Amino acid sequence: MIAYLVDLDVVFDFSTIKEMAELRKVTVSLSGVRYYPIEKLMKPILKDHDLLKEVKPFPDSLYLEDLSYRTRLFLVTDLPKLLAKTLLMKHNLDVFVQDVISSEDANAYIPSRQFFDFSAKRANTVLGVTNFVTSNLEYALPASLMMRVTLVRNDTYLPLDINILRKRDLISIAESLAQHKVDSTMGDSALRCT
Repeated sequence: MIAYLVDLDVVFDFSTIKEMAELRKVTVSLSGVRYYPIEKLMKPILKDHDLLKEVKPFPDSLYLEDLSYRTRLFLVTDLPKLLAKTLLMKHNLDVFVQDVISSEDANAYIPSRQFFDFSAKRANTVLGVTNFVTSNLEYALPASLMMRVTLVRNDTYLPLDINILRKRDLISIAESLAQHKVDSTMGDSALRCT
């Protein structure tokens, strides 16, 4: 099965926490330059760490289950691994993900080559066949030079020659991987496949 590296921002809605955008800017700026422990970067930027524990998943996050039947899912994040696992367990999504790969593990931030090399090795695959799913354009552009990239929940215009696949959400990714789509309009059974 093909490995999918899914950005934590695709599963959870961090838009309610304004400081997350600032933290992402710092980590993107540092990617490929130098690694600082994420806890040290979070303290001055995120004053209230408990806000992160209250983040809600997107409604389509339950489609991680469908994706887990067709792919090997690895969640990637620059946040501490323990925090990411806590969020997954709190919303019963942890069983669909094979592992959480954080910047703490790789000693590098997304979207650095070092981070993606480490992630591919952890997923027991090579970068060229790995798929990266993200909603952050700052991650998608550099990653597209190394692997297949799917950009979700982002309508930013990109030139056609940039090799980034666009999907509306996790539902459309799951449907694109499905061999059969369920058509609920076909008679009495919603289980009839087209």
